Amino acid sequence: MRNSFISYHHNNDQEYIEQLRQYKGNGIFDYSLKEDISELMNETIYKKIREKLYKCTVTIVLIGEETGKRKWIDWELWASLRPYNNSYGPSFIPNGLLGIYLPVENHNVPARLQDNIESGYAETMKWKNVRNGLESAIEAAYYKRQNYRNLIDNRREQMTRNKGLFF
Repeated sequence: MRNSFISYHHNNDQEYIEQLRQYKGNGIFDYSLKEDISELMNETIYKKIREKLYKCTVTIVLIGEETGKRKWIDWELWASLRPYNNSYGPSFIPNGLLGIYLPVENHNVPARLQDNIESGYAETMKWKNVRNGLESAIEAAYYKRQNYRNLIDNRREQMTRNKGLFF
């Protein structure tokens, strides 16, 4: 069993996260943020993300129709892939990545995740295979975390706002 941080679009993909959280015994302990905290200051949100990620070894991204447009999903991915040293404890080793394509018409893959799919670092799977294949996909992402960190592509600048929102 691996501790996993799940990144998803809170408004669009809540039903899938609820289903995923019900899959007991599939290799997942969910340390993701359970509520929308987008009203907080950027620094506070980033601190909360890091606190959660520190307990995890794999970041799972639910890929829906708006996922790639969300600033905080990009920040969660950026933080998941960024090593750092703690003055008060062990260092953070970048997480493995697993993208799960949800059963939607159009997928909007976050650019940072796409970079790591193309580099060979990130694992992917389809939602229809979650029930029987989630644990092995998490283990594959964990294996790459342990053995293929050289494939990590985290060069992009962090998103500064959500894409496609015009008022």
